[in-house]
Amino acid sequence: MIMDIKPFFSFLLVVRNEEKYLEALLKSVLNQDFPCSKYEIIIVDGFSSDRTPEIINKYLYQYPSRIRFYQNPKQTLSSGWNIGIRHATGQYVIRVDGHCQIPKNFLSQTYAVIQKVPEAACVGGVIKTKGKGFWGKVNAYVYSHPFGVGNSKFRTLNTNWEGYVDTVPYGAYRRDIFESVGYFREDLKRNEDLEMHARIRNQGGKFYLSTTIQSVYFARDTLWGLIQKSLGDGKWTFIAAKKTKGVLRLRHYIPLLAFLSGLGLAVLSLFSQTFLLLFLGICMVYCLLVAFSAKDIINKHGWAYYFPAMLTFFILHFTRGLGSSLSFLSPEYWRKPWN
Repeated sequence: MIMDIKPFFSFLLVVRNEEKYLEALLKSVLNQDFPCSKYEIIIVDGFSSDRTPEIINKYLYQYPSRIRFYQNPKQTLSSGWNIGIRHATGQYVIRVDGHCQIPKNFLSQTYAVIQKVPEAACVGGVIKTKGKGFWGKVNAYVYSHPFGVGNSKFRTLNTNWEGYVDTVPYGAYRRDIFESVGYFREDLKRNEDLEMHARIRNQGGKFYLSTTIQSVYFARDTLWGLIQKSLGDGKWTFIAAKKTKGVLRLRHYIPLLAFLSGLGLAVLSLFSQTFLLLFLGICMVYCLLVAFSAKDIINKHGWAYYFPAMLTFFILHFTRGLGSSLSFLSPEYWRKPWN
């Protein structure tokens, strides 16, 4: 039985131009099977230019005692999260993406897992990626496949499992963690959570994942949206890694190494038949892997999605590797001081 006077959870929503998903998300947050007195809802908006402010005002009017609202002048996720964390009064802070939807038992399942592992710095669950429209469905398939995202358990697990991992999405952080490791770095435009999680691990904090905690993430619904995200993720992962030791995992290195190796072989193949044959052989193997990885989308959505899925696997890998490579040429990578 929960006996604390203060809320157990501070549910943090940092949004900007999320009119497509925000109302459904707010409804699910407000209607959890968890005592409403035991969680507070904090919304931080980065001066949205769509209907997001209108939706927020509607719910502020309907639920004035349950929702607190703050503006985010810097308009970045990290600055918004920091605003929310500083105003949070719960024992645990949960941050959820505006592109996310959660089930009715999200908080109760998170609470149950916390009782199992109160020593964990952060607990979280798995994401089921969905898409709207043709390219949204293709992107969702690619972002749910191990060939697309590597060994990210929270994206690829399909069986019951729980245990310690290196990171979790939409996690519930112990409030005291931020007092010991600090807040999110506001000089990072992306992947600030990877950098924060590295700091937590470096101080002995652990992340616990359970498949009993589930949420839905809506993938970008255009191919261009996927390209922008992949380029940005590649670039900012390595910028974040320069700031803090321990950010990178093997899955972060593979796109960079594959891109640089492919580029090197392509150049060498212009001068050597041996390298040309090697390059063509590797390309053939890669195409076979892409073809095999894309095959299950036929059963889900039909043949019309098969070749676009193959193309999207390639684009995801190429742009992630390109973004990772370009990070070393960016002023943000070399900017000092790094503190």
